Amino acid sequence: IDPNQGCSRDAFRVFCNFTAGGETCLFPDKKFEAVRLAAWSKEQPGSWFSAFKRGKKFSYVDADGNPVRVTQLTFLRLLSAVAHQNFTLLCQNMVAWYEADSGGHSRALRFLTHSETELMHNSTGAPIRALYDGCQARKGQERTVLQIATPRVEQLPLIDVAIQDFGDTNQKFGFELGPVCFGG
Repeated sequence: IDPNQGCSRDAFRVFCNFTAGGETCLFPDKKFEAVRLAAWSKEQPGSWFSAFKRGKKFSYVDADGNPVRVTQLTFLRLLSAVAHQNFTLLCQNMVAWYEADSGGHSRALRFLTHSETELMHNSTGAPIRALYDGCQARKGQERTVLQIATPRVEQLPLIDVAIQDFGDTNQKFGFELGPVCFGG
């Protein structure tokens, strides 16, 4: 596709999901598609993943694995009415979203969006919904799948995550960053 409709040299290949009503999806760079389960013992809970020694901000690639240019991503968003993206936290003895013991979200993940907006459990502009929350009991290895779906397309894709509940003995996490899809 060539969202800016300029020179065809900056066109890029995407995944088109016609079964979902016609969405254009971009995938995260392979470095962020799956970050393996680890203790992250030298890192500070609550800090952005990009501040970790082995972390960086999330980036996205086209269907050929080439980085997507900012101008093309901007035009793709301008031509879209809605966007959504999933984030899966792989957890061991830690909370990702809702904490069953306290009955709250004090240790919930936070996200940084493309527009530098911070999204949390109580964000209204781009609500985050738990599709599955297996981490809420803080027991064993589980996963929590969160979905951000919004008409405020300038907020996606996600570019960073802050994980609150780790650092204790037997706590580990990893994550899977899903594709960002634009439609409408």
